[in-house]
Amino acid sequence: MVKTAGWIFVLLAAGSLTMSFAEASANERNGIHIRVLIDNIQYEGKDAYSLVVSTSNSSSRDLRITIVDEGFFIQTDSGWTQLTVRQKEQGDRAFLLPALKKNERAAQLSIPVTIPQLFRTYEGDLSLMYRYTYTMRTAEGTGAALQRADEVYCWIKPGTSDWILREGM
Repeated sequence: MVKTAGWIFVLLAAGSLTMSFAEASANERNGIHIRVLIDNIQYEGKDAYSLVVSTSNSSSRDLRITIVDEGFFIQTDSGWTQLTVRQKEQGDRAFLLPALKKNERAAQLSIPVTIPQLFRTYEGDLSLMYRYTYTMRTAEGTGAALQRADEVYCWIKPGTSDWILREGM
C-alpha cells in the first residue's frame, strides 16, 4: 500500500510539473514573460503602509496587461483576511508594458494589528500576500490572451518599514 501511494504521488507530481512546463512553454511561444513583485513597503504611521507593486516584462515584445482581479491579504490563525486598500494610484486596469520595461503601481493599505487571531512569525512579523489575476497578450494583438493568477508574499515587521520578500514560496 505504501509503495502504491508513493507511486501515485510521484505520478501526480510529475503531472503537475509537466503542466507547469507546458504553461511556461506556451507563454514563451507567445512571447510573454512577466514577473510581478512587491518592490517597496513604507510604514506611514497609524497602521498605514504604502506599497509599490511592479510588473516587469522580460520579453522582447510589448505586452498588453489587464488586471482582472487583485487584493492584499494578511495571515491569521484561521486563514487569510482581505485588507482594506485605503487609496490606489489612479490608473487604468489595462496598460501597455513595453519590452524589457517595468510598470509600477502604488497602493496604501491599512494593516491593523488588532485583527483577531493575527498570525505572527517567531520573530513577530506579519505575513502579507498580494493575490492577482492578469490577462496578457502581445501588443500587436496576435495570439490568444493568456491569463495568469498568482500570489506574492512578504513578511512585515509591524510599525516599521522593515520587510522581506518571500521568494520561492
